[in-house]
Amino acid sequence: MHCSYATYSIIVGLSKGVRAEILWRSFFIQGAWNFKGMQNIGFVYSILPGLKSICPDFLDKAAARYSRFFNTHPYMSPTIAGVFLHLEETGDHEMIEKLRNSIAGSLAAIGDYLFWATLKPIIALIFILSVITEQLWGIALTLIVYNSLHLWTMTWGFTQGYKDGPEGALKIGRALSIERAKLLSYGTPLLSGAVLAMIALWEGIGAGLVPGISIFCLCIIAQRLRLGVFWIFYGIFTLTLIWAIIQ
Repeated sequence: MHCSYATYSIIVGLSKGVRAEILWRSFFIQGAWNFKGMQNIGFVYSILPGLKSICPDFLDKAAARYSRFFNTHPYMSPTIAGVFLHLEETGDHEMIEKLRNSIAGSLAAIGDYLFWATLKPIIALIFILSVITEQLWGIALTLIVYNSLHLWTMTWGFTQGYKDGPEGALKIGRALSIERAKLLSYGTPLLSGAVLAMIALWEGIGAGLVPGISIFCLCIIAQRLRLGVFWIFYGIFTLTLIWAIIQ
């Protein structure tokens, strides 16, 4: 397939095999972190099969445009790859330059808040609760739920980005909005209280619900004071250890 580096006149339509390869490579975007370009090497590696299909005659020049600074949430990188490949096929290089930094930063904020700051603490608390109660199915469930969501985000995000371009990125931004993540964050104090209550009950303490309810109220107050989820989570984790030791 021949094409001009300035503009493309033919929509290639990436094959399922190429799209699958891009998604697979996206799992390794953090494999070559560096101070100068952050994730740029990993991103070029992930997007390279698409560039080979779209513009093989100008592959070096096309790849060079993505070798500059790049940093985003790893689960969001397939969405960005899909958007850029869509724009590569339509020849809209000006839009690629405009979106390069803004799209990476915007999706990074959404991914960081939803996955790192909200879901991971919640999943970790459910995991701890499952260990305390010796419920192996709960441990398996936490792994299945978290990984199902992050795999869906990567797959659906890439599909929407490649199909609709920038509009596809807006779709995933709306689906995983920070406002929705804030609703999930209220599960942190609830589960934190449950963890302490279960520790107390498991140790045969009749008033096991008292510490659980107390810690739940403290977590609600902490959220009202706008303390970060990480501070709440690690604070509860520390209190849990102290409680287990003194008992």
